[in-house]
Order: sequence, then structure tokens, then C-alpha cells
Amino acid sequence: MGRAGTGSGGATVAVAVAGPLLLMLLAGPPPAVAGDSRKSDVRLVSEHFSQSPQKLSFYSWYGSARLFHFRVPPDTVLLRWLLQVSRGSSPACANMEITVYFRYGAPPVINPLGTSFPANTSVQSPFFIKMLQSNASINISHPAPGDWFVAAHLPPSSQKIEVKGFAPTCAYIFQPDMLIVRAVEVFILEPNVPLPQTLLSHPSYLKIFIPEYTRELRLELQGCVSNGSLGCPVRLTVGSATLPRNFQKVLTCISPTWACHLFLPSPPGDRWLQVTAKSLAGPHVLVAFRAVAALTACRPWNLNSQHLLQSIPNQSCNASTGLLTPSPGCHGLGRSSRVDGGHFCLTAITNNTLVAVCVNAASPFLGFNTSLNCTTAFFQGHPLSLSATSRKADLIIPYPETDNWYLSLQLVCPESPEECEQASVLVETTLSLVPCLNDCGPYGQCLLLRRLSYLYAGCSCKAGWRGWSCTDNSTAQTVAQQRVATLLLTLSNLMFLAPIAVSVHRLLLVEASVYAYTMFFSTFYHACDQPGEAVLCILSYDTLQYCDFLGSGVSIWVTILCMARLKAAQKHVLFLLGTLIFAMSLQLDRRGAWNMMGPCLFAFVVMVTMWVYRCRYRRHCYPTSWQRWVFYLLPGISMAAVAIAIYTSMMTSDNYYYTHSIWHMLLAGSAAFLLPPREQHTKPWACSQKLICHYQICKNHREDLYTVT
Repeated sequence: MGRAGTGSGGATVAVAVAGPLLLMLLAGPPPAVAGDSRKSDVRLVSEHFSQSPQKLSFYSWYGSARLFHFRVPPDTVLLRWLLQVSRGSSPACANMEITVYFRYGAPPVINPLGTSFPANTSVQSPFFIKMLQSNASINISHPAPGDWFVAAHLPPSSQKIEVKGFAPTCAYIFQPDMLIVRAVEVFILEPNVPLPQTLLSHPSYLKIFIPEYTRELRLELQGCVSNGSLGCPVRLTVGSATLPRNFQKVLTCISPTWACHLFLPSPPGDRWLQVTAKSLAGPHVLVAFRAVAALTACRPWNLNSQHLLQSIPNQSCNASTGLLTPSPGCHGLGRSSRVDGGHFCLTAITNNTLVAVCVNAASPFLGFNTSLNCTTAFFQGHPLSLSATSRKADLIIPYPETDNWYLSLQLVCPESPEECEQASVLVETTLSLVPCLNDCGPYGQCLLLRRLSYLYAGCSCKAGWRGWSCTDNSTAQTVAQQRVATLLLTLSNLMFLAPIAVSVHRLLLVEASVYAYTMFFSTFYHACDQPGEAVLCILSYDTLQYCDFLGSGVSIWVTILCMARLKAAQKHVLFLLGTLIFAMSLQLDRRGAWNMMGPCLFAFVVMVTMWVYRCRYRRHCYPTSWQRWVFYLLPGISMAAVAIAIYTSMMTSDNYYYTHSIWHMLLAGSAAFLLPPREQHTKPWACSQKLICHYQICKNHREDLYTVT
């Protein structure tokens, strides 16, 4: 199905192969020059498809992977993926291992963290490669037409919480291109009509239409001669390549001593089946043969609820219910809708009987009499069984292929076949399509993801829960731990009562209002940010988060400006202007560190400028009191420095509840220490003299030249 080679860009690629699939070839020559035979074959055309590149992320959940969606046209004989990765030029841009997944029919089901899936989940190991350098290529011969998906991500992310703008970053840009070689001359193979073919140096491309409910397809080569002598050096490749598994069938005919034919049970119906004939003789040896296809049709016994309710008047059900009885021929439950999960249960069954169940995509399983493995011509189905000891069976299929899905059931009596002739078993079936299993449970959130016009969903987990549906509790927090974490993050905000009390006592009412705003929204934001049982949201999560970030930035802003000892008019203008700037910057990028640090640094420059001005004007250091420096400024500055260090470099996912609570307390405590003292000539809660000058404020705001204690 393919071959492996060396990339034109010298890429080093580690390939992980799912099952016996050995088709992947890395970095061979371009499709247009894949060989001398194709080079001059006018029956083939090349096409190129590209998508816009995406920035890769370190993996933490499914939304971290970047998904690309391609559509392979019919009659494609060769598919080549060209994978390119570009990275920035900063010192942080080291060689990084990039994992790329491929799948036909649906997005790949990946598990880089090695978490457990929910019980009764059917998961196939995805096909993937690990790129160690910037370029790689992969070839797939005779790919299945339709939807193909490529997903890529960087290695799993660390537990450290990085602050945007402080940690060194590097952008890794990934772009896959799809090159295809498509046959423009394809022969139609009609059932029971011999199709003469002649092979020399080029392969011959055929296709046959498979009607729905085809039970068996027989392909046979007749009258095969090679340069006038008996013999049949011909190889037929039947079907299309799919990933992660490949069920293509190959028929090789060399000796004429036996009939050369191929049987395919339950081929996919209502579609074209690709057949490629290639000569195994020399490059100048002529091979002639006739291809014959024969189809055996069989429509399964299709049950519906209306028929069953008429035959069982006392039975009420909200799902399809089937009465299984042994019948000759192809009987069982027929075509169903697309399915991502099923739930089957019995109401009556004997000890010596069981119900064999197969869930298949593309074609129903019709071979219960010979096998119970649910394997059709080109696909592996999902087997289930029901018995007297196991009356329920569940099946979960993440990201099912886009196709028709079939549910096949048959009553089996392995010990006494005669017993099945008199048996009658009632089976109830429930099928559902959901974006996330159980809505990701109490410790996860089902998020809708989009890549251009393609929509899909994934679970984002909290409280240490992991996995595809947030069901892996290997690192989960207990309910007691969750409640302790919630109490720490919320009650630590009560530390803001200290700067509120100090502000009110010193007649800094605007500052007190800002601290109260910050305390309120930080408390309820963290109460809403918790998973599971310990959660309380008084407003939408996004609103609470925005208000919390805004309050934190404005609190730092007003504290620094208050220390500058500006005139009242100047101070309040800057208060309002800074608040508006914070509101705008947080709307642009809520988590950008410099959106908050920039205005705060400006306020710090204003404060230093005013202090230097007073030092020069008074000709001694400002503030002048050593008690003010030792008991207020130095403790406040130390607490602020420790808070910044914790916020920028010490927080991880595991210690977030403790370190962030300490950040709350240090931030509030530093504000209480750094607030300037009350003006000596103003008594607490003293009212200013009455305005007697009509529209003019008569109070004289003196220059701030009094002694600070």
C-alpha cells in the first residue's frame, strides 16, 4: 500500500504503526514523478490542496491539538501529506518533538497523557508520527475518498502556570499540504459482465458499484494469458486505504493451476469500490485477462417499533425494540442511524442462549453463522453479547466515522441449536448522539471547538480529573480538598478589609471603594471558578472573571497614585483615566501581563517623580520619617515583591489554591501598609468648611509640604 523512503528535506521521523499496517512511507519523490510508468501516464492528474497554518500548543486536553480537515476526491490512487513546521528565531525556540495524527472518516481519538477511557469504550490506537525536524512526508496508496483529518500538537504541557509576557515563548507553526494523484480513466466493472483488460507497463484502474445490503462480492480473473502463453502474473488491489486500520484485500495470480478469485463478505454498500490491476511480469510483457464480478444480495429483516407494538400490545418502550427469533437466511436488526453509543438489554432469555450483537460502519455484519468477530470486507466492527448472566451491554464510540451505521443481532444457541428454533427473545435498544459523554460529568466542561467550518467538541477537566470524558480520577481531588481550596481562594480575599478600613480612616474613600469592589468580585469569581460541588456563580463566569481582573489592576493603580500625594483634582483624573485604560486593555487581552503592568509602571514613574520633586524642594529625603520607612514602606514593598514573585514564577496547577490565596493576602496587606497617612490638619470624618462662594470651591489646597509621620 505504500513504501518508506527518505525525505527530500532530510527529515528524521519516528513512525508509530497501528497494528500490521506498514504502508507509511516517509519523504519519497513527488507524486508526479513516482516512477517511470506514472511519469508518462496521461490517465493520471495531480492536484494540490492546502490550508492555512496553525500555531501549535503544548498538550493539556483535546482542544490543545490543532485539527485540519481535508477531502480526498474519488478515484485517487496516491495521497501525499507534506508536513512543514516553522519556528521562531528566539533562543527559546529549541528542537521540539511534534506528534501528528492521521485518520479517515472522523477526527483522531488521541491520548497523549495516557489517561483511562470510560468503561465500555471502543478505542482504536491512532496512526501517528513524531516529527523531530521541520519537514516530513507520508504517502498512502489508494486512499479512501472522503473526509481525512490531521491533528498535531507539541509535547504535554508542564504543570507550571505561565504568566503571559513573562515566560520565554516560541511559536511553532504547523502546516500540512495534501497532494493527490487521481485517475481520470477508470473502467466500470458491471456485475456478471466480463471486462477485458490488457496490461503492459501501466496499472489498470477499475471500479464497481456495490448496492446496499450486498452480502458477498466475488472477483475472478478469467482467460489470463501472458505473451500468448498460459499464466496470470496479475495482482489485484481491492478497496481503499483507511487509517488507523487498513483492510485492503490483495489477489495475486501467478499460476494457472487453480481458479483465481477473491471473496469479500459484507462489502460497503451504496458506493463505488476501487480495484487496481497491476502486471507482475516484465516491463515489456503483455498480459491480457477478463475481470468478472458477481454480487450476492441479502436484505436483513428490518424491525420497527410500529410492527412490534402491534404484535406486543402491552409493551411500551421509548426506543427501538426487536423480537429475535431464529429464521433462515439473513435475519437480524437492519440499518440504523449513525451511532456513537448503544445500550442493549434483555427482558427474557434462557440459560443456554445468547444474543450476538455487531455494530458496524459502512456495511452490516451478516456472517453470524460462521463467525462472531463482526469483521466485514474492509472494516472491523464492535462485538457485543447478551446472555442470562449478562443482560446489559453498553458501547461507547468516540468520534464515530461519518457513514451509515448498522446494528446486527442474532440469537445463538451454541450447546443445543434446536433450542433456538423455539426461542423468542425481546431486545430493547437505545442509541444516542451526544457531543460529550455525560456532558463531561461534574468535573468537566463540554466545549464546542471549530476549525474553519468544521465543528467538534471536547472535554476540559478540573479538580485533577482527566481523560476523554473527565472520568479518570487517578489524580483527582476529593470533595474535602475541593471545599478547602474554595475556602482558601474566597476567604483569603477578606484580607482586603484591612486596606478598606485604613482607607476609610484616612478619608481615602475612592481607594476604599476600589478595594471593596476587588474583594467582592475576586471572592465570587473564585467561588464560580471551582468544579463539582464546591461552586457558586452569582453572575456569568466571563463577567466575574473580567471584573476580578479589572479590580486587581485598578487596586494597584490607585495605591501607587495615592502614594504620590498628588493634588485632589490631578489624582482623581488619573484614577478615572487609568480605570478606562485598564478596561480597554483587558478587553484586548485579558491575560496579557503587560496590559496590567504597563499602567502600573506609569503610575510608579509618577510616584517616583513626585517624591524626587519633594526631596529637591525640601532638600532632604521624602518621606522624612524613618519610622515611616521601617514600619510601613519596607514591609509593604517586601510584601508586594513576594506577591509578584509568587504570581509570576511559583504557581502550578497543583499548588494554585495555596499560592493564589497567598497572592490575595499579600496584595491586600501591601496596600494597607503602603497607603499614605492622613493629612495632619484634617481630622477623621471632619467636614470641609461650607461653600460660601457659590460656584467656586473656596477651600485652599495647600502644597503637600507638611511633615509625614
